[in-house]
Amino acid sequence: METMNKTYYVEVPASLNSEQLKMMMELEKDAFPGLGAVDEQTLVPLTRYGKLIQYRQKDDPKPIAICEVMRAYNDAHKAYIFGYYVRSDQQGKGIGKLFFEEIYSILKQDGFEKVCLTVNIENKPAVKLYEKLGFVVKETRFDEFGEGEHRYYMEYLIS
Repeated sequence: METMNKTYYVEVPASLNSEQLKMMMELEKDAFPGLGAVDEQTLVPLTRYGKLIQYRQKDDPKPIAICEVMRAYNDAHKAYIFGYYVRSDQQGKGIGKLFFEEIYSILKQDGFEKVCLTVNIENKPAVKLYEKLGFVVKETRFDEFGEGEHRYYMEYLIS
């Protein structure tokens, strides 16, 4: 895909080697400093049994955006986005929107009809992006990830 004079493409690894795992954990810490970054105990099963979607740019050794997806156990047509982020040095370039267009296409091909996620209610830029992308706040989940960790639960219907 040729966009903004840069070549972007999607990669979905089935597993991660130790070097890739280390790089992914560094990206996680950059995206979610403090609370929220996942480690190898989460990344390995997400990659093997969920779907780790990487958005890449030609000639860049690191993904520029990441989406970690799981299938909802009680609703096989619903995908849960466990983690989503654009690398800090790539933010503000419209990559989040471009990447989500790719994600929707992949999830539709995989048979999903609905996508859901949770986002920290204080993360105004992320909430704004998700709303621009068609997500709707369905509820506020107080103390979702512990005391004071409030999240909006948002959904998007894949057309």
